[in-house]
Amino acid sequence: MVIGIVHLIGAVATVVMSALLWQQRARQGRAWPWLMAGLVAAALWPVTLCLAVAAYWRRKGDSKRAPLVAGGCALGAVVVLLVVGGLAEPAQRAQPSGPQLLRQPSSPPPSVITPEPVVAPPPLHEKALVHGILDDDRVRIQIPGADPQVVRIAGVQAPAEGECWSSESRAFAERALGGTTVQVTFGVGWSSGRSADPEVALTLPGGAGYSSLALQHGAARLYPQAFLGEGLASELGQAEATAKSAGLGLWGPQCGAGAPPETPRAEARPADYADCRQAEAAGAAPLRRGDTGYSSEMDSDGDGLACE
Repeated sequence: MVIGIVHLIGAVATVVMSALLWQQRARQGRAWPWLMAGLVAAALWPVTLCLAVAAYWRRKGDSKRAPLVAGGCALGAVVVLLVVGGLAEPAQRAQPSGPQLLRQPSSPPPSVITPEPVVAPPPLHEKALVHGILDDDRVRIQIPGADPQVVRIAGVQAPAEGECWSSESRAFAERALGGTTVQVTFGVGWSSGRSADPEVALTLPGGAGYSSLALQHGAARLYPQAFLGEGLASELGQAEATAKSAGLGLWGPQCGAGAPPETPRAEARPADYADCRQAEAAGAAPLRRGDTGYSSEMDSDGDGLACE
């Protein structure tokens, strides 16, 4: 019975020690108290067992061994407590009382996944036959083995029907593209405020880009809301600047782009009459004071009315 009571006390003490260690881990965020709990539990059960044996021997009348066994068990318990206390105290001192500064980690923690950069797919090049020129800078093409489709010429804006140079612009497109096999480059950009037709760059058999060629001849304008690659946008801008400086097509005087500004006409100078005959011949007589050509020499009576 005594042995059972002693073992029960040891079990309760072990549970209490584990609970205290768990609270300390929750406050400080460490894992070492669990190891300490295991060590204390491993050391506590033999201590309780020795105490139980000592009590049993004392009951049997062996009073000489009982104090030695009990003293050895108590000494072992003190050593275990000193070891646990010595390990716990430096850890508690290591915790600063004031606010802590977070250090910048040299590398991201393993749980943080760095996203890979998104790389745009390369432009797609296809050979296609141009079947027809449509309105609003669109053409109908057919890639071998695929159905005909409508695409938009990237970066340019041809004049609408009825505008200046519209017929000449369409004729230019018919001559350059009609029935021609061209290289079609998809994914060169997009334009705001237009239909959803894919925007492409058309390369003629000689290697020239149609958009640049049309802009150089003044057959089209650079679309203001086109978002193109840096190289293509610079090329088209230079092509349009060439047509403007040369006054070609849409930028010529026939469309009013190159006409010099009108200068205001010079006002007529006041007419001077030598005598009343000239004033009467010009139909200006009689002349009042302040009128054009009035002179006091022609006003004999000085009443302000000459050649009356």
